[in-house]
Amino acid sequence: MCFFAFVVYGKSQQGVFVSDTIKVILENEKVKVTEYVSNPGKDVCGTGKHTHGPHLSILLTDAKVTVTTADGKTQMINVNAGTTFWSEAETHIAINSGSKVAKAYIVEVK
Repeated sequence: MCFFAFVVYGKSQQGVFVSDTIKVILENEKVKVTEYVSNPGKDVCGTGKHTHGPHLSILLTDAKVTVTTADGKTQMINVNAGTTFWSEAETHIAINSGSKVAKAYIVEVK
């Protein structure tokens, strides 16, 4: 699931969170790499209920994510920094349920 791909950063020294962003950082005929940045309580890897094709997820620091699958099942997952995994296509809602900013990379092979 894409939520594992997230990097959690602490607040800045001023206690301000960064902006939520979805940014394609590399795309060519073979691959698309998207960076997701999410504040606590916000969507982690897309907006609301969304779908990903098969993809590689890369988590750069610890993250806490609440995932609701397409069939309505919900679970809270704690993921350690460095976790990298492959997921087949999926539909879900993923919310940053931690107390820190989350950042993730999702790599989709075309």
